[in-house]
Amino acid sequence: MNQPNEQVTQQAAQNHPGAGYSQGYEPRQQAVYQPYTVYQPYPAPQYQAPGFSVKRRDPRKAGALSTLNKLGLMMVAQTALSFILQLGAVLLCTSTGLDIYSDELALVLLSIGLAPICTAGPPLVYMLLGKKDWNFHLRFGRANVFGCLLVILAGLGVCLAANLPAAVVREVLEGLGAKEPDSVLGQGGGWLSFIAELLGVAVMVPLLEEFAFRGVILSGLRRYGTGFAIAASSVIFGMAHMSLSSVVFATIAGVAMGLAYVLTGNLWTSVCIHALNNGIAVIESYSDLILGEGRQELLAGITMLVVCAVGVVALVMLLILRKTLFPKREPLAPADGVLYQPLGFGEAVVTLLKSPVLWAILAMVLVETALMFIVL
Repeated sequence: MNQPNEQVTQQAAQNHPGAGYSQGYEPRQQAVYQPYTVYQPYPAPQYQAPGFSVKRRDPRKAGALSTLNKLGLMMVAQTALSFILQLGAVLLCTSTGLDIYSDELALVLLSIGLAPICTAGPPLVYMLLGKKDWNFHLRFGRANVFGCLLVILAGLGVCLAANLPAAVVREVLEGLGAKEPDSVLGQGGGWLSFIAELLGVAVMVPLLEEFAFRGVILSGLRRYGTGFAIAASSVIFGMAHMSLSSVVFATIAGVAMGLAYVLTGNLWTSVCIHALNNGIAVIESYSDLILGEGRQELLAGITMLVVCAVGVVALVMLLILRKTLFPKREPLAPADGVLYQPLGFGEAVVTLLKSPVLWAILAMVLVETALMFIVL
């Protein structure tokens, strides 16, 4: 019984911390700690402005807005020039004792005579001073004759159909108490006036306005996208007519003529649509002279019904045969060779809304509309 206790006692003595000294165990040396070094603070970081990326201006949007403003100013110049010349002519006639308003034929001839200067003058100056590429703006390329005929008929149908929303706007304004100015067409009443207006309004005016609005304005904006060019040129063309109902009609007609020009690549198609539309308007205004009293509404109704029906048929045929009649062609680059990626729908809308010139023209239209409510 004592033997196990002795073994336990000996084992415990060997495990005692001090037991090793007698067996040559060297105690662990104590660590020598170095004194603390002097604290060296980190150098203060140099202040740097928060990083930011400089947003580069999109050349497409900037160029489209700049060109749109310039071409819009051209339309303002047309309106201002027309007002100044008409006022000068009236003052001149008054000072010389001539009553131009009593001579209806003279009034028609005066309006026709001022049209080339007012309509074509500013675009011509823009093209010459800007050294623009005439081949890029005025295109008379070859196109399928049957396809062009379908385009003309469809475009004419759209133009006559545009009279319906214009008539709605006119009725609304008249219901609110406005009085639209009388049409300048059909004021002469005689055959000489009819021939003069037919040549002036249905021949000369379409040539001049298509040169200005489709040839110069639409083509000038086309490098930024065909859709944007058609929309912007149509808005400018519409607002150039000032009267609100005429603005609605001319904007829709401008879209039709712009599409005709772009689709065929030939300016003569839009000229033909414009000439036929104006010719129908002149003939209807002289219907009493041509067909007798009380036939104007009947002639207008039959003309609109027939032309719109033919236009619908032509439009359907165009949709079916478009790829055959008008195969896709490479876009024609301007003289400087710069063609941008077309503006998207949202970008085009923003560009139109950001144009101060278009807002100024819209203000002129609203002033013209407000004057219709003032009875002098």
